[in-house]
Parts: sequence; structure tokens; C-alpha cells
Amino acid sequence: MKKLYLVTGATGHLGTCLTAELLRRKEHVRILARPGRKALAPQGAEAVEGDVARKDTLSPFFDRTGYDSVTLLHCAALVTIASKEDRRVWDVNVHGTENVMRLARQAGVERVVYVSSVHAIPERPLGETICEVDVFSPHLVHGQYARSKAAAAQRTLDHAREGLNVSIVHPSGIIGPGDHSRRNHMVRTIRAMASGRIPVSMEGGYDFVDVRDVADGILSCERYGQAGECYILSGHYVRVRELLGAICRIQGRRASRIELPHGLVRRIAPLAERLSLLAGDRSPLLTPYSVYTLHTNGRFTHEKASKMLGYRPRAIFESIRDSL
Repeated sequence: MKKLYLVTGATGHLGTCLTAELLRRKEHVRILARPGRKALAPQGAEAVEGDVARKDTLSPFFDRTGYDSVTLLHCAALVTIASKEDRRVWDVNVHGTENVMRLARQAGVERVVYVSSVHAIPERPLGETICEVDVFSPHLVHGQYARSKAAAAQRTLDHAREGLNVSIVHPSGIIGPGDHSRRNHMVRTIRAMASGRIPVSMEGGYDFVDVRDVADGILSCERYGQAGECYILSGHYVRVRELLGAICRIQGRRASRIELPHGLVRRIAPLAERLSLLAGDRSPLLTPYSVYTLHTNGRFTHEKASKMLGYRPRAIFESIRDSL
């Protein structure tokens, strides 16, 4: 039986790692490249141009001629922590997901895994553990990215209930090696800490997961996941001061003991974002949303994924070291 893997978002951090793993396993891979980015396709993968937000461009991507079985891994997403609303976030994350799910059904795609985010899951009070849910709503989450991922997750579950063999995975904050596009906010933060551009820590923390573990989790979900089910692919909760301390240990230098209080950082974040934009940085690291995220409940459990998919995230120190 000749099998084809379709991968969207294949030139991003996660998509690059996932495609490389598929090619390492000698699988047939076709990636969707945005217009002008076809040259970024890894050697060994077939690349077709298209835009998930434009349904009329996607027919060649879903052409299954010559293949007995097709699996779609939908990783494409526009991630943002910016304060300004961006219509493209909804177009790519919601309409784009709706487009590929509809075309997957029309093409008779046998298996689909949609890569969502833990941000799509409604927040829980501090101290409570966050686990999978079976209903999503943009009204239950905070921030434009989270709202878009919640809406897309609910539409995906609707397709599952209508017969599409699709499962959803929810990664937490992805770090790890291979961010060649340099667009991953988490990895850019680690890079800024390592270079001294972020010399002090601040109150708060988040759950970080290795990109390689997420890629493995997606492929395990393809094999063992159940249609209409969701699986959190989280890693380890790390405070900002612990992250900075680990980076400094790896570099053989002493970390600053200064930890800025949340209230102060929250007040300066809007100004920091505006100044970064004025300086030409289109993706500021410090924004009101990034500060908000660091001070919300980041205690996610991957117990379901571990039990059902055999998911096992590696030690966080290894991920930080390899990111550097």
C-alpha cells in the first residue's frame, strides 16, 4: 500500500521537524508551501504552492492520484502575541483550518491530525490542573491567537462528528532546535536571554515542550489517537528565573538574581511593544499578552497522551541546551 503524508505549515519550526522525521522514516511527503516559499522545501519532499486561507489554491495539494492512503497533518497557523488585531490570524487559523478539513473530507483522506494549542483550552484558576476538554469557544479564552485556535478546534470537532477521522493535539510552548525561520517566539526569547538582551527575569512561568517530542506525539496520535479526541502535548512548567538560570549554567556564567515583579512588567509592556515596533521589530518579545500568559495557570497535564499515545517528553534542560 502506497501512503502519502500531506503536511501544512511545513516550513515553520514544528512543520520542519515533523517533515524531517517523516522523511527519516522513508515516508512519501507532500508539503504545502506558500507562494514564493517552495524553495524552502526539504530535500526529499514534494512541494506544491498554495495558501490555506484560499481554498481555490489547494486542489493540487489534495491530489491523491497514485496513492492508496493519505494522512493530513495540519500544522499551519499564524501565531501572534501582538496587541493589535490582525485579520490574517482568523483567516489562516480558522478559515484555513475549515478549508483543509472540508477538502480532506472531499478527497477521502483516511486520517487527519490537527495541531491546535493549549491556548485553545479554557483557562482554569491558579493551582488547578488543566486537562483536555470536548467543547471549545473563543469566548472562553483570552487573546486573538487563543480565540482563533479555539474556534478552529471546535470546527474540527464538528467535522469529526460528521465522519472525518480527525484527532486534535494541543502542544504547549514549543522550544528546541531547528527554528530556521527564527519566528518562534519562545526560541527567540531564549536567544535574547543567551545574548544578554534579556539580562533579568520576571515573575511567572509557562509550560515548555520540545519540538521533537511534539513531532513524535503527532505521529503517535496519527497511529493511536481516536477520532474526535483531543490530546495535550505539554512538557514541563518552568519559571522565567529557572529558564534564565538554566541558560546561564549552560553558558558557564552567573545568572542575575533580579526578578522584576509582575505589576511593574505589566505596566511597561505596552510601552515596550510600541518602542519595539517603532524600531522596526515586527515581532516584539515583550507585549501585554506575553506578560499575561506568563502569569496565568500554565499547569497542563499530558497524562492522557502518555496513557493513550505513549507520549514521553524529554527533560527540559536538554531542550533548552539544544535550543541554544
